[in-house]
Amino acid sequence: MLKLRQPKPLFLKASQRAVLLLHAYTSTVQDMKALAKFLHKHGYTCYAPSYAGHGLTIDEFLNYTTDDWWQDAYNAYQLLENQGYKHIAVIGVSLGAILSLKLTEHFPIDACISMSAPQDRSVNDLFKRLEHYAEYLHQFQNSNVELDLKSLENKAAIQLQAFHQFVAATISNASLIRAPIFLLYGELDDAHYQSSAQTIYNHVNSTKKQIKSYPNTGHLMTLGKDQTQLFGDILDFLDQHHPIQA
Repeated sequence: MLKLRQPKPLFLKASQRAVLLLHAYTSTVQDMKALAKFLHKHGYTCYAPSYAGHGLTIDEFLNYTTDDWWQDAYNAYQLLENQGYKHIAVIGVSLGAILSLKLTEHFPIDACISMSAPQDRSVNDLFKRLEHYAEYLHQFQNSNVELDLKSLENKAAIQLQAFHQFVAATISNASLIRAPIFLLYGELDDAHYQSSAQTIYNHVNSTKKQIKSYPNTGHLMTLGKDQTQLFGDILDFLDQHHPIQA
């Protein structure tokens, strides 16, 4: 049986311009590793925290909710502030996008980049994502025991309902956002994510806002076939609104 360990955060120090990178639900900092290294190479300090329970067993994972992951994101922001970084941008994918939006709603963020932000995802849709995660983990643990999906659904009910409510509350406060914002979605992803990006675009109060799609990219945008174009666009946006030489 493979022993699972909490993934370590990624911290790459460079200039005084910091970028906080927030990964997806059921995923790890691996989502953001290539992007962090790319931005670091171009002079940005990059920090990608690991959320509680992620990368661990499904039972351990279900001990946590979006309240815990919001605390993880807030703690990561505070860590950068406490280390003297006065200019911070945030980048997130999926759940990380929602956490990025909430940080930008409540704190002085230089720029926000949101990828694959969900909106109005049903608890059933969320459970399908969790089911895939549980099946993936099951390959490494107790492979001779059948995965009990009904038991999993019952155990996950509190977490998934909290997730649904957290997303809805964050999107409803999008008008609080005034920082420059870049909203991205993959055309190979569910069409829902295009409408979600458009909804956020329409409701933020940013005077500097952009929206863009990527034709060969799915949900985990940082790992898609448009990666080179995506990374270049993100760098251009940061250089414009979160410049190292400012």
